[in-house]
Amino acid sequence: MDFKTFVTLTESYEKDLKKTLKKLPKRHSQLVAKHRFVFQPGNELKGDGEHIGIIDNKRRTITVAAPWNFGREMTVLHEIGHLVWNILLTKEQQQKWAKIAKRTKLPKDAKQNPEELFCMAYGATYAHRPPAAYLHDEWERFIKALPK
Repeated sequence: MDFKTFVTLTESYEKDLKKTLKKLPKRHSQLVAKHRFVFQPGNELKGDGEHIGIIDNKRRTITVAAPWNFGREMTVLHEIGHLVWNILLTKEQQQKWAKIAKRTKLPKDAKQNPEELFCMAYGATYAHRPPAAYLHDEWERFIKALPK
C-alpha cells in the first residue's frame, strides 16, 4: 500500500475509531492510548494469511484488516479484547471465563480457545453490529462486570 492510501485509509477511520473507544470502559480504552491503529485493505493482514488483526507492543501498533465475515469495528474491538485479556484479567478471571465458554453451545465454526472466544465476545459486547454467534447473555454479563 502506498503512503497516500495509508494516510487516507487511516484518516477515514479516525472518527469512527474515537466513537468506538468512547463505548468502552475508560480503563479499557486507556490500554490502547499509546498504540497507533494501522488499517489495511483486504480480508487478512498483508503477508499473514491467518490473521485479521495483530498487536505489536514493541512498535505500539494495532494493525487491522477488513475481513469479509466481520465488520472492521468488530475486528478492532477483538484486538482490544486481547489487551484486556492479557493485562486486566487475573488468572482466576481467565479460568472462570474458560469454564463459562466451555459450557456455551457454539456453532462448529465458532469454536476456539478461551482467549479467542473472550475476544470475540468482547467485540460482540461493544460492536454496533455484533456477530450473532458470539452474543450470549452470560458472556456479556462477564465482560460488563470487568474492572472499569
